[in-house]
Amino acid sequence: MTVLRMVGATCLALFIGIPSVSEPVHAAVIDLTQIDFEYDSSAWTLGWKFSVTAPTSIEALGVYDSNQDGLAGPAQVALWLASGGAPLVQTTVAAGTDASLDGYFRFAPVNSTILTPGVEYVVGAHLDSDLATALFAGNGTVDPRVSVIDVRYSSFGSGFGFPDQTDPGTDGAAFLGGNFQLTSVPLPAAAWLFGSGLVGLAGLARRRLKA
Repeated sequence: MTVLRMVGATCLALFIGIPSVSEPVHAAVIDLTQIDFEYDSSAWTLGWKFSVTAPTSIEALGVYDSNQDGLAGPAQVALWLASGGAPLVQTTVAAGTDASLDGYFRFAPVNSTILTPGVEYVVGAHLDSDLATALFAGNGTVDPRVSVIDVRYSSFGSGFGFPDQTDPGTDGAAFLGGNFQLTSVPLPAAAWLFGSGLVGLAGLARRRLKA
């Protein structure tokens, strides 16, 4: 096999093995594997505090759908800085089954919102006509880019608003309530550079063969 063919085959194998990034795949940050308990959620905004380990962006906000058969009523969900203030982004997830179902959550798209490492955030939702649950003691998985800090909830009977309260001993737990979807993991720059280098090597081999 000539050098040119060897390089060409290597380039082809590399790019076949690289996933396409032209269409980002969104995935729920918390994926429940087991429902241990449920409770009435109408009196609070329920959520959780978190941070991220790498820059990424929220593409959709979601709420828990107990039986995965549609929401009894519309639900409000938002993202805040952990210090409070106005939501960074918020939406209403429609009643019924129109909103996209991912696991036990129904999602509505929002304007892409950047999350920054070193900053703490809170996501929370008010489900007036539906049940809520919790991530606690290993009944679900969490996207590795997200670190769940603790549960958050608003004052009893407050309706929809910033969930500013927490409980001791809830490290790593979340009231659900709210969830969100992130963009897919971007292709590492090193892979693109390696691929570009192989393409350049193929061009160099071609020029030498012509010489």
